[in-house]
Amino acid sequence: MSSMEKSIRTYLFTFLLFEVICLTFVGSHDRFAQMQWINMHYSRWADYLFRAFSAFAEILTPIVIFLYFIWKKKNLAKPFLLSYALSTGFIQFAKHVIFPHDLRPFAYFRGLLYDWHLVDGVFMNEYNSMPSGHTSAAWFMCFWLALIGKKGWSGILFGLLAVGVGYSRVYLFQHFPIDTAVGAFVGTLTSLSIYYAYFLKSQRNDQIPAA
Repeated sequence: MSSMEKSIRTYLFTFLLFEVICLTFVGSHDRFAQMQWINMHYSRWADYLFRAFSAFAEILTPIVIFLYFIWKKKNLAKPFLLSYALSTGFIQFAKHVIFPHDLRPFAYFRGLLYDWHLVDGVFMNEYNSMPSGHTSAAWFMCFWLALIGKKGWSGILFGLLAVGVGYSRVYLFQHFPIDTAVGAFVGTLTSLSIYYAYFLKSQRNDQIPAA
């Protein structure tokens, strides 16, 4: 990998577009308006769809991807594992040390008389809202999946999958949009840093002529 793969460039473009849209939405609406707008656009099929999106970012998926890399893409196994450790470690530090008392929507709006749509079977967490761990996990995993595809369309495809996970966390009333924006930033930045260190920086050093 002598230069950044096209799939990673399109993936980063999708990430930046997500961040711009999300932060613009957050900056132009208060928390109630943000959650109300998303919460009112629901349906039975969307309940199932976004539960599936959210489940993608749970513990089984990175294990499966890691085992696949060991089997088929050994050069990606170690950087993937390091990205997982780095992003997860930062997320947990932020949740429990930097923002230990940050309320999730269900607790934040507890005293408000409003009929929120809550998806059946989804447990309503109340604390450690900032940042979104599921969203961070999705963006970190999809980064490495996009790298396998190499084509530009794979970067967009996996970027949209990560966007879907982020949206699902707000749809399921688990996070505020800003939580997902920060989670996406952490997941993408940690993966990009490891990718640069393992593949781009080493290639550049190899190209520097000896003195």
